[in-house]
Order: sequence, then structure tokens, then C-alpha cells
Amino acid sequence: MLNIIKSDLYRIFRGKSLYIVTAIIIFMAVISAITLSPGHIGVAVGTGSTMTDPDTVAKIAEAKTLGEFRDVMKEIGTIKLDAQIIGQNSNLYYFFIVFVVVIITSDFSNKSVKNTLSSAISRREYYFSKLITVIGMGTVLVLFNDFINYVLNYVINGKEFASEIGYITKISLIQIPVVWTLICMLVCIAFFVRKTSVFNTISIPLLMILQVIAVILFAILRETPKWYTDFELQYVLSNMANEPSNSYIIKCFVLSTVYIVAFVTAGYCAFKNAEVK
Repeated sequence: MLNIIKSDLYRIFRGKSLYIVTAIIIFMAVISAITLSPGHIGVAVGTGSTMTDPDTVAKIAEAKTLGEFRDVMKEIGTIKLDAQIIGQNSNLYYFFIVFVVVIITSDFSNKSVKNTLSSAISRREYYFSKLITVIGMGTVLVLFNDFINYVLNYVINGKEFASEIGYITKISLIQIPVVWTLICMLVCIAFFVRKTSVFNTISIPLLMILQVIAVILFAILRETPKWYTDFELQYVLSNMANEPSNSYIIKCFVLSTVYIVAFVTAGYCAFKNAEVK
């Protein structure tokens, strides 16, 4: 198992994908800090922002320069920008896909899995070594993203718009189980489909499609259920950055644990019974 993990880490650090992902994260952090607003891919979920206020929208539309835009954003009120950015960590889902492709589906596409399994490596060792590697890389990526956003926001915008470092650390830690849930879901999908093209086709639009379906459904029902805004994974990440209660954190931990066990079990069973070519 350890040899597989070492091999995958060597491949990741020797390849370009890790450094491209790192560069994109830093670029996004700079843009967010300069514009004083967290970016989001897909249907945004809120962290208490006033960006939808009509007067605010009108002022932003009238801003002709970046300086004027920043002035408008500062007039909105003192915001802890780094916490708001971390609340949109569902963006990192798309970077997790990159790791899953490099570590898992590329082996199936290159047909190297059969050779690995023909040695002294069992399917169980293979599966969990891949899972551990992806989870490890995903965790490091989340922590890097959170603290680079904190540092750049502090440097560019000053202490007024920055949270305490202890609070950022707390948000990062309580978000980890939710992040692992997303990663385990992707790993499960990868071991089910076992082809990079199919995996990308399913995983890339998945979150956005689920969001759009939910928006349409709740628009028809004319009500968004509280259980959805409390426990949908992307809302959970946002809520975790907005001073959640201890009881809410515990409930989310329990739910994440159930999801993780379900995804890990389903993925392993699919791989265990699959015909590897």
C-alpha cells in the first residue's frame, strides 16, 4: 500500500496538474481580495452577503473603475472576506476532480491496474491506497486555499477585512469532514465508471446539475426546505464559515460520516466485483 501511495505522490509532484491547480488558487485568491468579494462556480449559496440588495447592485453597476468598485464594496460594511471565501470552498470540488483523474482513472485508462493487481497487491490495498492519497491531497489543498486567502486578504485589504487566524483555523478544521464527503463521492464514481472520459462527463457538471434541479423544484414548490439549506453539502460549507452552533457542527459531522461510509463501501464493492482489463 505504501509503495502505491509513494508512486502516486511522485507522479503528482512530477506532473503539471498540481502546479496549475496551485496557480489557479492563488490567482482566484488575489482576484477575490482585490474585488473584496468571494467568487463562486455554479449557483451561489449565501454567507450573509448584501450583494443582492438593489441599492448595492445599482452602485456596483455605476462603478467605472476598480477603485470605485472597491469603494462601493467598502461602503457595504466591514466584512470578513477570508471567511466568506472559505464559505465557498465547494469551488475546490473541481480541483479534487483533477486529483482523482491523475491518481485513479488514469490508471484504468492506461490499463496499468491489471499489472498492479497481478503483483502482491490486493484490490483492498489498491483501493484504500488510492482513497488515502486523494483524501490527503484534497485536505492539503483545502488548508492551502484557506490560509493563502487569509494571508493575501490581510496583506491587500488590511486587518479590518480579515478574521482572526484562530477563527480561520477553526473553519478549516470543521469543514474537513464535508470536504472528505465530496472526495469520497468522487472516488466512488471513479471506481464505478473506471474511465476518465466517463468520469469527467459525470463529475464535472454533477454539482451544478443538482443545484439547478433543486432551484427549479423549490421554485415550483415556492419554498426552500430548511433541511436543504441546513444539510446540502455546499450550504454546509457556507454555514460552517458563519459561526455555526456546536449542535449544528455535530449534526453535520454525523451526516458526513454516514455519507463517507456509504461512498467508501459502494466504491470498494464496485471495484471488488469489477472485471479489470
